[in-house]
Amino acid sequence: MVRLIENMRPGRPAFFRPQPVSKTHSPAVLEGEYMELKKKNLVFLGLVLIVLVAYVVWSTGWNNILLLIQQANGLWILGGVAMIVCYWLLEASILHSVVVCYCKSHRFGDTFATTMIGQLFNNLTPSATGGQPVQAYHMTKTGLPLGVAMGSLIVRFILYQIALTLYSAVVLILRWNYFSSLVSGFGYLVFVGFLINTAVMLFLLSVCFFRKFTHKIAVGLISLLAKIRIIKNKEKTIAYIEGELASFHEGFSMLHRHIGMMCSSMVLSLLQLTAFFLIPYFLFRAFHVTALTPGLVVCAQAFVTMISSFVPLPGASGGAEYSFYTFFSPFCPDRGVVNLIMLLWRMITFYLPIGVGLCYFSSALHKIRHKEKAEPKPQGQRPA
Repeated sequence: MVRLIENMRPGRPAFFRPQPVSKTHSPAVLEGEYMELKKKNLVFLGLVLIVLVAYVVWSTGWNNILLLIQQANGLWILGGVAMIVCYWLLEASILHSVVVCYCKSHRFGDTFATTMIGQLFNNLTPSATGGQPVQAYHMTKTGLPLGVAMGSLIVRFILYQIALTLYSAVVLILRWNYFSSLVSGFGYLVFVGFLINTAVMLFLLSVCFFRKFTHKIAVGLISLLAKIRIIKNKEKTIAYIEGELASFHEGFSMLHRHIGMMCSSMVLSLLQLTAFFLIPYFLFRAFHVTALTPGLVVCAQAFVTMISSFVPLPGASGGAEYSFYTFFSPFCPDRGVVNLIMLLWRMITFYLPIGVGLCYFSSALHKIRHKEKAEPKPQGQRPA
């Protein structure tokens, strides 16, 4: 049950408090814990990319692809790349605005590195559940106490989840009737994704406003699951849930004390989502497709994100590509163009963050190793 709830997140900042990461962990320990996961999932995602490229080449034709690339406007493609960079900067800015409520001296460069490390591991793990422990560890190595690191990630997620749910609700109200006529038989998945995001937001709000009631409901569910032997260790699970509820309640209490930060972060979260949702617009313009307005692109991409939110594979592989094609193909009669744009969109929004995040993660490990080697050893300790 706990794992199921953890996976009910839309693919961005963490749902649950990051698992405790000791400040005494060495880079070797961190690397050992995550390197096997990283290698396996990188291989999986590499195979997915090969299959995707092969499909685009097969369905479009190599000569046609070369012709389309020659005719494309590279400036619009660079505009799409600029949008994902803007997305990263806004994510880092929001997290940093939360962090400085605890520690005013923290550097933005460190927060941006934490953000990109999160991008890497969120994309490498199913339902984006793997980034937060590494983010918390990295934050402690940049000088933040572990409690501050976890609290900041919790507050960031609360703000993000509320912004995403509100954004999705507005898009559904304004444009669902229009899109449902274009993608009949597939649109119900949009509502599944929206209901998942809404359930997560309502759970958060219930924790924030009705902590005792939420605690009773959670304990009741755990007891029921323990009786039917789905949960083996009832007491341990209850203790874990109580810790999570306390952490979220503390995070919400911090928001109460910084209303200005909360409001500005909500606005930035909406801008961040808009930047991400606009990336396909730049790509379609690059290939001279003018039937799509920015508003239509934002709505279509929002629906793609809702569907991708519950695909239990790294990066929602398969589900993201198929839903992208489904929602955007009605606006472009040339299926080869849509397939090529889908490939570019995936490269920009998924594989590029992995590559950049990998560079930041490797750099962070190198800096931590160098710092620990430079630290004096305790007296009496002999070299190994």
